Amino acid sequence: MLLLTGLFWLPDSSVYSKVYYSAFAAPALLGLLLNPRLTGRLLREPMVLAFVALAGWLLVSLLWSTSDSASASLAKRPLYVFMLFAGCTLIAVRDQALLMKALHGTAVFASLAALVSVTHFLITQQEPRMTGLGALRNALLTSHVLGFFLAYWVARWLSGSEQHLWKPLLAALPLLAACLATGSRTPLMAMIVVCIGMLLFTWRRAGALLLVVMLLGLLGLLLEPQFLLQRGASYRPQLWAEALHKALEALWTGHGYDSRFVFDIPGRRNLLSDPHNVGLAVLLELGMIGLAVWSVMHLLGLVRCLQLRHLPKFQIACALLIYGVAAGLTEGSSFLARPNESWFIIWIPLALIAALSISQRGQPQQ
Repeated sequence: MLLLTGLFWLPDSSVYSKVYYSAFAAPALLGLLLNPRLTGRLLREPMVLAFVALAGWLLVSLLWSTSDSASASLAKRPLYVFMLFAGCTLIAVRDQALLMKALHGTAVFASLAALVSVTHFLITQQEPRMTGLGALRNALLTSHVLGFFLAYWVARWLSGSEQHLWKPLLAALPLLAACLATGSRTPLMAMIVVCIGMLLFTWRRAGALLLVVMLLGLLGLLLEPQFLLQRGASYRPQLWAEALHKALEALWTGHGYDSRFVFDIPGRRNLLSDPHNVGLAVLLELGMIGLAVWSVMHLLGLVRCLQLRHLPKFQIACALLIYGVAAGLTEGSSFLARPNESWFIIWIPLALIAALSISQRGQPQQ
């Protein structure tokens, strides 16, 4: 729960990372040492194997990386993510319900935190866009965290796993308001994709919700067109074209993990270093080889959710995965960093699916 709620109440991201290392990663490592058989179960999960392959290629790419950071420091980062897979699996193998209850509890906390953040933002009006409280410092990154929990509540309503169906919708309202207050359009776009994706699981509710969202979007466009249109495409097409041009310079192997880039976009005064697309970031740093493994890892997660789509927990996990992939189309580039906001759209959904999948495979033997 510290991993999922820490950004709302810890003072800064550095403390957040240290809390993860001490309160989650270290116990997960100890759990693996005390239960070697679990390591074997982890490494038999296709998603985890894909991540190990990605991590291996990432370590190889350090040989030609132009990063200013020490290679030893960068080499630790895949281990942090692997401990996330391990920790979630340890919990799920012991008790699947406990893992989902923890996720549910943090989602309730996130709704309350969003309500406090929006109230504080409306009262103070210190900035044009809400950044949030605690360790949250950037409106765009804050929207990743808020959108993750918004997707959870929407998926919980769509899956019908709540006895009182009005509760998920009520819990989603402050998160939706907080996402709007950040000024980021990414969560709204990603939620539309989630509704489309959830048609595979519960087409009636997802279709109805998608229709409502589209009608509200049309109404918002008529009443407040500047929110969606004022910033246009925010130079994304030009930025992506420039990033793709740089990627072609080392198409297959990439420029190396954590390499730095500068994008000079006509019409912008400032130089950019972020391609604002997770897939492009992977292509730039790890090349087509890395992007292929990255895509396979996500595809395996989606396929597993589809195989077990009759279970509400996999419907929820799939919604989080879809949200993360959609949000990563226009934001995000730190695809494998220390614990931060990007984990909510990349690694946490993947770790959740892997943990549920591993524990589900073990149920027949039990």
